[in-house]
Amino acid sequence: MSRLWVVAYDIADNRIRRRVYQTLKNYGEAVQYSIFECWLQPHQLVLLRQQVQDEIETADSVRWYPLCVWCRRDIEWQGVGLHSNDPPFILL
Repeated sequence: MSRLWVVAYDIADNRIRRRVYQTLKNYGEAVQYSIFECWLQPHQLVLLRQQVQDEIETADSVRWYPLCVWCRRDIEWQGVGLHSNDPPFILL
C-alpha cells in the first residue's frame, strides 16, 4: 500500500540540486521549490532514498515526512497552488 511522503531538501550546489530534483520528479510532484509530495510503496521509498543519498553531499539536507490518511485530508495552504494529484486506486 502506498503512503504519501513530503520530501523537502536544502542543497547548495546547483548541479546536485538539479539531479535530486530530476530524481524526485520521477516519483512525485513538485508542490513548491525544493518540496515534493510522493505517493510511494515501501520498496519505492527504499529505492528513492538510496538514489537521493547517492547524489547528495555531507552538507546537504533532505527530510522525509510521512503523512497518514487523516493528515492528508487536513492539508491547508494559502496563496497560489492546487491540490496535488492523488494516485488512482480501485476498491474491490
